[in-house]
Parts: sequence; C-alpha cells; structure tokens
Amino acid sequence: MPGPFHLSAHVYDVVYSHLDYPASAEYVEGLIRERNPEASSLLDVACGTGLHLGVWRHHFDHVVGVDLDPNMLAVARERLPGIELHEGDFTSFDLARTFDAVTCMFSSIGYANTPEQLDVAIGALARHLAPGGVMVVEPWFRRSAIQPDSVRGLIVEGDDVVVARTSRWVEVGDDQSELEFALLVTTTGGTEHLTERHVMGLYEPERYVEAAVKAGLEAEFLPEGSPLGRGMLVAVR
Repeated sequence: MPGPFHLSAHVYDVVYSHLDYPASAEYVEGLIRERNPEASSLLDVACGTGLHLGVWRHHFDHVVGVDLDPNMLAVARERLPGIELHEGDFTSFDLARTFDAVTCMFSSIGYANTPEQLDVAIGALARHLAPGGVMVVEPWFRRSAIQPDSVRGLIVEGDDVVVARTSRWVEVGDDQSELEFALLVTTTGGTEHLTERHVMGLYEPERYVEAAVKAGLEAEFLPEGSPLGRGMLVAVR
C-alpha cells in the first residue's frame, strides 16, 4: 500500500542525510536499556528505509521492521539483507509475537491523524510488547510549535543526484496539520517533479500518554527526549 513517501522513496535517504541516525538509535537504546537491561529483541514500526534498524541490528539479537510502503521497504531490504521486514499498516498489523522493545521513530506516529487512530496505533504497538517490554515513540509537532505561514527549502547533493525540496503548511487546525512537499530530483538522466501531502495529527504530550495508558502500559513523556526536539513517549508493559 503506498505510504506518504511512496514517490520519493528512492531519494528519501538523500533528503534526510543531515540527520544523525546512529546518535538517535543510541539514545533510544539507552531509554530501552534503562528500563529493560536484558532486552534482546526489537520491532521498529514505520521503519522506512531501515537506517535505525541498521544500527540496532548490531545491539539486539533479533530486529524486525514494519512499514506501510513497498518502495521504502525495497530500499530497506537492499540495505539490510537477512533482516525480517514486513509490509503493514501500523494501525492493523499483527506479527503474532511480542518483542522486548517496540519503536516508532521520526514522528511517524503523526500519520495516525485523529485521536481515535492514535489510540488504535498505540494499541497495535503495545500488543507487540512482551512483559517488561519498552515502547519508544517519537511524536509529531504539537500545535504551538507550528508557524502556519512559514515556508522552508533545502538543496541536498547525493551520489549522482541533486534534490531541491520546498515545504509549506497547507492547513493547520487545532488537532490536525497538512504539509506539502514539492521536490525537484535531478540526475544525469533528467529531472522529475514530485509533490507529496502529509496529513498528521497534532497532539499534546498528555494525549500520547493517555493513549499508552489505554493500551495497558505505564507511560511518561520526556519533553527533551528527542534528537528532533519534539519530546519522546516512553512506556513499559
């Protein structure tokens, strides 16, 4: 099923090459180890192209990824031969087993863009936690952090490719945001123009905690606990 980055999956890692995935993965592992020092299995939900999993595979005995989009998973499979990867929606997937840690990184949880969907998604993650298991979820922006009239842009060079991307807020309500990305992707073979729309829920920290508690977990929100500066939901079964 196509996900929000379906068209740009082939340049996703170029666009986000400024992010320090190893540092982010190390930080999250620290949160997990503080609460479950013997954790040996990890499930990364909305794993994307597998950059976090590429780090965690060296620190956990068993890692598994789930993502909605087949194009993103194709990149991940090339990067992570031998790693178990599944195509699935984070509101409905069921691997019929549990893990010592379940993660959902880079604000992917925001695609659960209504409060009801947030509860369902957090519930699906929680069902995959073993007793004592730790869930770490990196949130999307809260409403007060968004400047609706702002536009941004970046140009990134990769191997034989240059990507120019602009972003603008199409609509920002009290509990939902719509963001548009416009990309120009130039290679030696030509230039393509891509447009993406991202509709994401806006939740306060206590709403994430509420969803985790509804799922039967003990939860806390770490306001400074994200490499992206958006906080971090941490919960334990």
